[in-house]
Amino acid sequence: MKPASVEEAWAALDERGRAAKPIGGGIDAVLYATPETTAVVDLSGVGLTYVREEDGLAIGATTTFTEIVESPLAREHLGGILIEVLEKVASPLQRNLGTIGGTLGSAHPWSDVIPLLLALDAALVVYDGRERRLPLTEYLAGRARGERPLITEVRLPAPPKASSCTFEGFSATGFDVAVLNCACFVALEAGRCAAVRIAVGGTPALAVRMPAVEKSLIGASLDEEAIDRAAALTGEAIDARDDRRATAAYRRVLACVGASRCLRRAVEKLGGTG
Repeated sequence: MKPASVEEAWAALDERGRAAKPIGGGIDAVLYATPETTAVVDLSGVGLTYVREEDGLAIGATTTFTEIVESPLAREHLGGILIEVLEKVASPLQRNLGTIGGTLGSAHPWSDVIPLLLALDAALVVYDGRERRLPLTEYLAGRARGERPLITEVRLPAPPKASSCTFEGFSATGFDVAVLNCACFVALEAGRCAAVRIAVGGTPALAVRMPAVEKSLIGASLDEEAIDRAAALTGEAIDARDDRRATAAYRRVLACVGASRCLRRAVEKLGGTG
């Protein structure tokens, strides 16, 4: 079925429950189809494909990665960090199909997009009979409880002037999924850390923020010593486990390296700690 509005789409999903699946680009519908899925709800006619300025950046849920990469507005946001990361996600053909809403709705633990959006302090506009706005952290927590509102938009706040965002991913090949990934946002004021967000994913659990690490950096001069301490704390703080891609011990090393590289590059982009 192909609804013409968000309300119609939600009504179709709500009526059929787990038997219905929303479709953006359709990649996950093909790769991870389950026997319980008996209906698909095509969101292509709902009008959720766009990138526009709206107190920062607003991205419609059915906007593909390629469309984001080609957007001048996305290229201007925080030095083009969205472009830098999305140009490396999967393959070009998959980026032509994959949508930002679909990525968040699927919430794969190895996703490069989710840690980046956590570091960017993303919020989602969702609909489940009423429209509301949720921080991405709240959406992911609700998803773990089985809540599945329909994502309609991703919002990225306008960043402070003296701020930057960086990303580091580790994978076996260019098209392979991440063994671990890390994203950092830093804002400086008078040479000291005024705001910081650090997210780590692929541990192999879904990406989460690192509040203890962030707290340790607030008010600090981001010199080599402070960054080394924060990187070590990141390696200790992650929920690292073994799986077929890597051991927990190796992931802790990667988390330490990823946080160190991200924080150093963020500071370099801002001209140092002053």
